[in-house]
Amino acid sequence: MKKNSWLVAGLTGTLLGCLPLSAPEALCMSSRRGGTSIVISSQQSFIDLPNQGFSVSVGSPYDIIHYDSRYYMYQDGSWYNSSDYRGSWVAIRKNDLPDRIRMHRPEDIRKFRDNESLRRGNDNHQYRRDDDNRR
Repeated sequence: MKKNSWLVAGLTGTLLGCLPLSAPEALCMSSRRGGTSIVISSQQSFIDLPNQGFSVSVGSPYDIIHYDSRYYMYQDGSWYNSSDYRGSWVAIRKNDLPDRIRMHRPEDIRKFRDNESLRRGNDNHQYRRDDDNRR
């Protein structure tokens, strides 16, 4: 009986933790034994950064990088990894990032994204997050 109570409590916590934050930009985060699981249910667009050798999400509140058939996301001070931009995302250490990504700060990657977008003549400023403009 006690085991079933823990199972119900765990499932309830997982479901409550995965309610969409807002439609169409839904981000589902739930804690579980061994790490945090993240699922993104909205379509993501990417812009190639040829000087960096990877692509970065645009028009999105998520910092997602596509490199070498993998996706890397920086969210709330932590890095995550996935084989698909929708997830499921698994927390990783910064040292586990590919060198090409690890050598840049997240705010620098956002600047690269902004500069490439401007270079291409795109006006994608609507995707900038508040922390893009912090000093």
